Amino acid sequence: MPKRRKRREEATGASGEDFISALPDAILQVVLSLLPSDETMRTSVLSRRWRDLWKSTPALRVFRDSEKQWSAVNLNYFVNHLLMHRDRLPVDECEFSCYQYFPEEEDKLFQNAELWIHDIVSFFRARVLKVCIHTQNYYLPLYNRAFVSQRLMRLEFSYVILQYRNLDFSSCPALESLNLRSCTIHTDKILSQSLRNLSITHCYFELDSRARISAPCVVSLQLANISGRAPLVENMPSLVTAFVRSSRSSHDLCRYKGNYVDCDNHGCHGHYDGDGNNCVLLEGLSGATNLELISDPHVFIFRNDCKRCPTFSMLKTLLLNEWCEVADFGTLVCFLRHTPILEKLTIQLPLYKTRHRAVEIYESYNPTQEFMVSVSSSKMKIQAFDGSWSYVCHITFIWKLRSCFPKDEKYFGEMRELTKGCIPAILS
Repeated sequence: MPKRRKRREEATGASGEDFISALPDAILQVVLSLLPSDETMRTSVLSRRWRDLWKSTPALRVFRDSEKQWSAVNLNYFVNHLLMHRDRLPVDECEFSCYQYFPEEEDKLFQNAELWIHDIVSFFRARVLKVCIHTQNYYLPLYNRAFVSQRLMRLEFSYVILQYRNLDFSSCPALESLNLRSCTIHTDKILSQSLRNLSITHCYFELDSRARISAPCVVSLQLANISGRAPLVENMPSLVTAFVRSSRSSHDLCRYKGNYVDCDNHGCHGHYDGDGNNCVLLEGLSGATNLELISDPHVFIFRNDCKRCPTFSMLKTLLLNEWCEVADFGTLVCFLRHTPILEKLTIQLPLYKTRHRAVEIYESYNPTQEFMVSVSSSKMKIQAFDGSWSYVCHITFIWKLRSCFPKDEKYFGEMRELTKGCIPAILS
């Protein structure tokens, strides 16, 4: 018997039926859910057994990219047909990823998209929804249609315009993760009592007034490369890890004083506009254990927040960059006086300013006294990085801070001895 025929017989049972078709429907539906939905629907022609399996798969995936060149008309027809004929069973995951369209297709591409999202959330009760639908120049606009779902746990929007007076997820009590990427956000408030993970990256906050983020149960927060005015973060008592990075495209910079400070001019587009005596960002982040604050030095949002600096009673790990360099690290000193249990500090400095780009210090100190403590109670670490990172040492940081405190020759004598041979020029 030829080997090819033998293998074919081994792959079938005595009745000639293939082993895949012999699997239970539930397993076949899980397998089908890994495929794009258009390929799943094609399996209906395999046999009578497969005819309706696609209608109850636990996931819907609609993709259009450079390889799958659907027109906007064909996309609308397919998705409408898919949602109309699918069984009304709950969906574990739904993903729309449709781009590479030309601007003239905008109206046809967007005409039913908001209705699709509503049906997926409300009728098919998806647990996970991912949406990325846009043309070369335009984003998908979503208006004031409310999100109502008892099952929705994770929501991801990319290249979407969120035009909501309040982006309120109070009617989604199971929602734990919200990811907004490259979106335009036109809302007064983002509100959720259940969110645990919040990520807003490369987004533009369009309003002149600050949007407010009210999510008291958030454990992990990421605000990165935000354009427009930074949102005002309300208290997050459960916060563990936060990463905040502002960019030069932020509106939180002043046009009148060289961009580095807030001019206190209410007519300035970048006027600070905090919440009374509260901070814009730091007050809401004050419960974090691990915190990274990265900013273009022209953006003053962190420095102004430090004027009203709260106490970071749980903070153990802190990473800052050159924005804290101003006034002989005076902003940093103020910050550190409000971090009573800080264990690790990292400062990133650019190569064009100093050979020593980053600083790491492990230290315990009493915030009611001066910042510096005796060497015996400190643990210092010297590192080196390759490539775009220069030699790293804590000495530059300590030496620049020296001017902020009373002279202590005994302390600095001990420092010279401790760092002997590392960077002699700095200690001379």
